[in-house]
Amino acid sequence: MWPFSRLQRELTVAVFDIGSSSVGGILFQHHPNKLPEVLTSARFSTDFLSDLDFQKIQRSLHKTFERTIAALKRRMPKDWKRPDATIIIFSSPYYISQNKVIRFSKPKPFEITEKILEEIVVDEIESFKKKWETEHQPVEILEQEEMKINLNGYQIKKPIGKHALSAEISLHMSLGIKVIQDRLRECIAHSFGAMPLLFRSFPFVAFNTLKDIVDISRDLLVIDISGEITDLMKIKDGILEEVISFPFGENILVRRIASAFNFSLAESSVLLSQYIRDALHAGTKEKVRKIIEDASGKWCQFFKDAVKNSAEFSYLPSDLLFIGGKGALAIKDFATCAKEQPFTSRFLLPEAFKSRFIFRKGFSEDKDISLMISSLYADKLFLEKQPWQNL
Repeated sequence: MWPFSRLQRELTVAVFDIGSSSVGGILFQHHPNKLPEVLTSARFSTDFLSDLDFQKIQRSLHKTFERTIAALKRRMPKDWKRPDATIIIFSSPYYISQNKVIRFSKPKPFEITEKILEEIVVDEIESFKKKWETEHQPVEILEQEEMKINLNGYQIKKPIGKHALSAEISLHMSLGIKVIQDRLRECIAHSFGAMPLLFRSFPFVAFNTLKDIVDISRDLLVIDISGEITDLMKIKDGILEEVISFPFGENILVRRIASAFNFSLAESSVLLSQYIRDALHAGTKEKVRKIIEDASGKWCQFFKDAVKNSAEFSYLPSDLLFIGGKGALAIKDFATCAKEQPFTSRFLLPEAFKSRFIFRKGFSEDKDISLMISSLYADKLFLEKQPWQNL
């Protein structure tokens, strides 16, 4: 158990973002009475693998994770020793999530107790784990949260002790791969020593951070375009209702540019950045524009197919919020996806977080929106003094 008294002082926190094609890490200081202070950050790409061999993916992930830890340690201020806590956040494809609505009723009014809610949640989690767990690939719960509880058809924020004839619980759950989590635990222990450690999924983290930043009273579709995968996070009636993914991300744009110009992937990534900044001469700009336009059409087709094949996405919010890096900015013309329904697109850029942090080394060195979102989530956990006390 981590005593609450320790939460009244400054704490150093390590946050890692495990993405589809990279590993990012950030170290920040939690201050009880002021903004979190970013100390340093780093991000490295995992090896591009043409075949989806699980063992090779693991080795590449672990190698890149260790490289990210080493970079953070090198860049730390001289007076730094080690983090007080670590949180590791998985993006697709390293988690499985499920949102379940549980309904039950009785002929006579019954009291909602902690025991009733706990039994319901435990049963659902066990069922969820059995669905995905195999003998050769055990899973671990990343998070579980009752997003909303309705009693007799009305949302109740504090249901314990209330009486009702019917109840409806909206439950969010996600699972991670145990062998990957165990290996990352070993890496942290070897580099930093024993400490409190949490695992989470990025959609859950993003939702809990964004609800303090943007208005989610209106329904919202959050679109996270990462290296290899796009996640669609549907927020409806103020809760994270569902998450689906499809295999099309920023790296597809980079690879297409590399093929067209006979450039390396690194050179092509720079070219994409220059295109977004409108820093290319006319001929090159037009060539890149055509590549992105074609790729955007393919992205839109993936989007439509993913939505069409998901019953939970039969209704789409018209308000879109793009997060992510160059991929989100490149695929900014959503018109080809909006023939049947008009959409309003917004972009959440790193600059939006400038006023929410103190940057020891300067803001320009830490423009990583996934790590910023994740750091705000971690800082919020300390301010709320949970769930660290259970570790």
